[in-house]
Amino acid sequence: MTEQTNAHFRALEQASNESPIADGKHRAYIAWFNSFRNQSSAFEVNDLPWPRDIHEFVETLRAAGITEFAVTDRSTGLMEGLHKLATEGCTMQGLCTVTRSEFRWGGDGTEEYQGILFRT
Repeated sequence: MTEQTNAHFRALEQASNESPIADGKHRAYIAWFNSFRNQSSAFEVNDLPWPRDIHEFVETLRAAGITEFAVTDRSTGLMEGLHKLATEGCTMQGLCTVTRSEFRWGGDGTEEYQGILFRT
């Protein structure tokens, strides 16, 4: 992740300490936080927001300079979320694999997750 992206989300984090932020922005922040913490090989979205929050989510990613992200979500609402992303102008680039660090009780290591790569 770029310094621009990290700075954007750190500023969002500071703002959220002063007043609540909307759900779409919050979900973008959570995706950044998890990607950063897990040292993901791509900006990873493992939990898409509710359909009503997708617009704000995508706008937040764009404002942070995110040009690509990998959806690794496996929820039952995945198909609706993918279509909402397309409605927001995100384009599916194809299938991808995301590698992330895993810190568990028994140790640490890396795991691979199947995903779909999108361009904002």
